[in-house]
This record gives sequence, C-alpha cells and structure tokens, in this order.
Amino acid sequence: MSNEELARRAKAGDQDALALLWEQNQGLLHTLFHNLVIKTRDRMTSAGVTWEDVEQCFFLAIALAVEHYDPERSVLFASFLKYSVKTVYFDLIGFRSKRALNEPLTQSSSLDEVMPDGESTRGDLIPTPPDEDIDEAIYTEQLRNELERCLSTLEPQQAKAIRYRFYDNLTLAEVGKKLGCNAEYVRSLENKGMRKLRAPQNVRKLRPYQVLTESAYHGTGLTAWKYAGSVQERTLMKLERKGML
Repeated sequence: MSNEELARRAKAGDQDALALLWEQNQGLLHTLFHNLVIKTRDRMTSAGVTWEDVEQCFFLAIALAVEHYDPERSVLFASFLKYSVKTVYFDLIGFRSKRALNEPLTQSSSLDEVMPDGESTRGDLIPTPPDEDIDEAIYTEQLRNELERCLSTLEPQQAKAIRYRFYDNLTLAEVGKKLGCNAEYVRSLENKGMRKLRAPQNVRKLRPYQVLTESAYHGTGLTAWKYAGSVQERTLMKLERKGML
C-alpha cells in the first residue's frame, strides 16, 4: 500500500495504518535523520543526545507528518515527512534554525502537480532556484494561508483593519479613510481583532510555524497573552519586518 493511502487512513484514525506507515518508512527515516546528525554532530553531542534518542523520534516524525498531511492535494507524504523529521530532530537537540526548519504544511502546492496540458508539471513552468529558496517561498505562502484562516474568524471590519495595518503597512488614519471611520475606531477594531486572534484554536494553527517566529513563542502563557500580545500579532510583525507582507 502506498504511503499516501496509509497516511490518509492514519489521518482518519486508523492506528494500524499509522503503525504500517512507520514500519514501511524505516529506511527513509533512518536516512533523513542520519543526514541531519552528520550535519549537526557537535550540537547533538553537546546536547547529550545519542543515536538511540534519535531513533525514538522516528514514530513521532511519522505522526507529525500524518497530522499535517492533506490527502486532497497532490503532495507526496514524503515531503511532509521530510519537514517533520527536521522539526522533531531540531526540537530534540534544542536548536532552532529558520532555514533548517522551514515547514510547509497542508496547503503547499506540489511542484510535481500536472498542469492542464497533461504533460508539463508546475515545476516545469517556473525557474529553478536553490532548493532552500523554494522551501522558503512555499513556507511563507503556507504561513500567509494560516494567518488568513485565523483572520477569517474575525468580524469583517476587524479583519480588514488588521490586513491594512500589517499587510499594507497603512497608518491608522489611512485605514480609517478606507473604512470610512476615524483613527481611534480603527485602533479599536485592531485591538479587538488581536484579542480574538489569541483564541487557542488560532494559536494551534500557527504553532507549526514557530521556526519562523521563534521569538513570538517566548512567554506565550495566559499572562503573556494578556499583556504582551498574541502569537499571531508578533507573527504578523515579524513577517512585516522581513518584508513578507
């Protein structure tokens, strides 16, 4: 049975399929983790992590990949597994690297997707930049998609205010002109929207993107949410500073 079929069943709650998926990918898991170990051996040693510890993470990587796998899209399960392995491994050794941990999730478009002409693929129609640049672009697109899902939970005016403020970098007064209200009302819309974005279900949507917003996840307990702003707010600010919005 293919990885994709097993992943689909596992995602639906089939524990036997999850176990089979783990067994079926032992070779790939070994290769992916071993490559990371070679690149970060000193860091791994200083963290007191052994290969036996790494092997204990094989199943966790499979489970994480299944969690993010979307059977409705033409993305190979191995692509999700690759990034899950990186996430699990760097968590294990206590290391955060934006480049190493870029994790495109469930809405990523496959470069192998066949285009309408039936012959070319998506990858054939675009230039071929370095692999890391492709990963970065897909990852950023996915983060934007998750942010949009979070914003869709707000009232329309609140979402518009936040988009204008962070996506378009407009001032309160400029947003007010677009929405037909004064700057103080825009500020109120933004603040109310940000408070709603602190809902746990929204935080969970962005938690896989911790690698891009590492600082956004420091101090995000209940008290921090109340006084220091939400993960979403700091994520938006981080993307804005990086020129990604």
